[in-house]
This record gives sequence, structure tokens and C-alpha cells, in this order.
Amino acid sequence: MKLFGPDRQRVGYADQEWSVWVSGMDDIHDKDSLAEALELANELNATFADLHTRDGNEFSPTCYAVVLHHGYAWTQATEHAHRIDCGHPGCVSCYINRDEPQAGAA
Repeated sequence: MKLFGPDRQRVGYADQEWSVWVSGMDDIHDKDSLAEALELANELNATFADLHTRDGNEFSPTCYAVVLHHGYAWTQATEHAHRIDCGHPGCVSCYINRDEPQAGAA
């Protein structure tokens, strides 16, 4: 499965702006914002790393939590490479092209 690159695959749903996909389990958790998705992915990945470290078995399955934007794996650089608004509220290059004013904007 290719999560990044020109021929990346959608693993989530197009109608979910932000979500977190858990590999291996194929769970998708819908989130209201990028911040919430990043927070959940961070918590899950820390838990998975801790479990993997404690287990010590090299054959134990490894899971990862991946932030999705409209179903595709998200990174700011990936969104920019595809000329898509990355969704980060502080991104200057995307902010210029947004219609609605961002929080804290004068």
C-alpha cells in the first residue's frame, strides 16, 4: 500500500476531512480538526511503541496511527506537493489562498 507519492492510495473516506487510520486494525477515527487528529495519532503511536518495546518479540505485529485528510495520509509537505491546502492554520502559503479568515488574523 502506498500512502505517499504521486500514486498514493486513499485508505479513509473522502467525506471525512480529518481522521486517524490505525494500520493493522484498519480502524478509522473521525476527528473535528487537524489538531485533534494529530493528538490522537501521537497518543496511539506512543502507546504502540511502548507495547512493542515491552514485548520484545521481533515477530509481534506493529501498528501505526496515520493522520488522514479526506482519506489520504497527511503530511504538510505531501499536501503542498499535491497543491492542496494542508489544513494547518498557521501555514502562510495556504493561508493566502483561503477564503475565510483564520483565527487570530487581523
